Parts: sequence; C-alpha cells; structure tokens
Amino acid sequence: MTRIVVTAGARTAITGWHRAQADLSDDQLAATVFAAMPAQPDVVMFGNTVGPGGNIARIAGLAAGWQSAGALTLDAQCGSSLVAIGQAAAHARMSGQTVVAGGTESPSTAWPDGRRTQAAFTPSGFPDPDMTEAADHLAAKYGITRDQQEAYAVQSHHRALAYPSERLVGDHADDGPRDAEKLVNRLGVVTNHPAASVTGLSAARIADAAAAVQLAPENDQPHLAIEVVDHRLVGADPALPGIGAAPAIEALLSAHGLSVMDIGVVDIVEAYAAQVLAACQHLGLDPASVNRHGGALAHGHPWAASGAIAFLTTLDQLAGAPPGALGITAAAIAGGMGVSVLVRKL
Repeated sequence: MTRIVVTAGARTAITGWHRAQADLSDDQLAATVFAAMPAQPDVVMFGNTVGPGGNIARIAGLAAGWQSAGALTLDAQCGSSLVAIGQAAAHARMSGQTVVAGGTESPSTAWPDGRRTQAAFTPSGFPDPDMTEAADHLAAKYGITRDQQEAYAVQSHHRALAYPSERLVGDHADDGPRDAEKLVNRLGVVTNHPAASVTGLSAARIADAAAAVQLAPENDQPHLAIEVVDHRLVGADPALPGIGAAPAIEALLSAHGLSVMDIGVVDIVEAYAAQVLAACQHLGLDPASVNRHGGALAHGHPWAASGAIAFLTTLDQLAGAPPGALGITAAAIAGGMGVSVLVRKL
C-alpha cells in the first residue's frame, strides 16, 4: 500500500476572540498557511464551522494562486480539520494526488458584535446539550473534580510556554499561554448547572486561527518522515459529546491490533479539561502523558482549526522519536462523535 507522508505543516498564531487577528476572515487566515506550503496541491480539503458559508477552501485557494486545485470545505465542528486530514490521506492514497488539509476559524468576523449563534447538533427530540454543560455532566460521570480540571489546565499552560510552536507563519504571535497558577480557584464556574465544575480556567477560550498540512504519496519527494497511517470517525452518545475522542481512539487501535501502550505520543484537543481527563480515564492513560506540548486550554480553541493544530503538535513530538514510533491525534465532536488520526515516524 502506498505510504502517505506529511510534506509540510504550518499554522497561524492562535489569538483570542476580537484580539490581534480580529480583522482576518476565515479565508484570509487559511490563505496565510497556504502560502507556507511548498507547492500548489491537486486538492484542498479544509474545515470551517462558523464562517460565512460557501466554499472557504476554494476562496482561500484562489487567494493563494491555486487556480487548478480542486477544493472542498467540510464541517465536523471541533473535529473538522482532523476529519479533513484523515480524508485527505485516504484521497491521496487512492488517487496519487497531493492534498492540503486542515481548518480555519474566525469567530471574530463571524460574530463581530459578540453575539454567538449556533446551529443544532442533533435533530429534535435528541439530546443537544450546551457543550459546557455537557462537560459538567462528563466531569460528574467520571468523578473529575474542579481542582483536577484546573490543575490540568495549569499543566497545559506550563507546557505551551515550554514548547512554543516552530511552525508559526503570518504577522502575529500566540497570546494565550501564561502563568496560570495565579488563576486557580479565582475564576467562577461557567454554567448554572447544580454540579457545575468547569471554570474559566478549565474551559478553552474562543480563538481565531488556521492550520494546514500537505500530504502526498511518498515517492522521492522531501517530507517530514511522518506517515499518516489511518483515521477513524465514530459516533458516540450525543448527551455526552465530550467523550467522543475515547471511542475514536479505541476504534483506531482495534483496527490495527494495537493497545494504547503502543502509542508514544497522544494529543487530544483540549476544548475542556474534563474532556481530556475523562478520555484518559476511559482509555487507561496517565493525563501527564497526554498533550505534552500543551493545547487549547493554553492557546485557545479555534474550533475547525484545533484538530490540525494538535496534529502539528503530534508531529513536533515525533520529530525526535525513533523510526516506527506511533502517535495519535484525536478530538471529541459536538453532536456525539469523535475522530482520531494515527501517524508513524519513518
């Protein structure tokens, strides 16, 4: 079977809602990372969730000068860019084409007046909880305390400060990671749920960003010595959407006869600390072994871009690993789904 390798990867800065990149639209953020790719691809597959509609991937591709590249924009909420990467690898393997995949999100231009709107994630009559309330429920189900969530968030900030990204492009800098210990027990819970435990520290802030990777058949071209092996997109309980990363990882491991102990690098999108801690408990993972370069709790959560940002972090950690080392990037998805991508160091 043809190996599909990562030939390039880049992301913009991750900046807070209505902050440094507030005037950049989804397609402008995407075009910024497209400019960092080594060559025009055959196809673009890009995620976006709250943009203006239309084919953002095509608009950004044209802005990058990629007139002959086909383009597809997809929406799988927080999993959009990871789904795009998984689908791009499958397409490249089948067609032999080069694909740029990832995601872009600009809540600042989607909601310039600060008022959020949201489409339904499930049909009428099905559970469709607010994601923060769902994180409260998840924490209660798995016995995860407020203190544990905030301690995990502090860890994310420390790690993000220790490992700044070397894949940053554009004119801005990350504005999220900080000394977060001083915020412990100082920020209130976010919801009015009776068992509320999610606070402003243990929930990722809204952010603007884009991230992309270029995938291609191995052949003889330069690449990052990372193979995209496989991916899984699964359904889970819509009442507990935050657990979706766990069954997605389980499905991927099962398909390849692996156990979680075979995976050297695991990154799970940090929409909420409760999501990561619950997934770790479900899978039997030590939370200290996950997201070792920090994540969205420190940087912010640009929904459709967050999976690709976490994927780049997985690649960075595998860069110094021995050949054969494995990594997984995963995300929970609103509506009760999960996505995971398996990579191998060559």
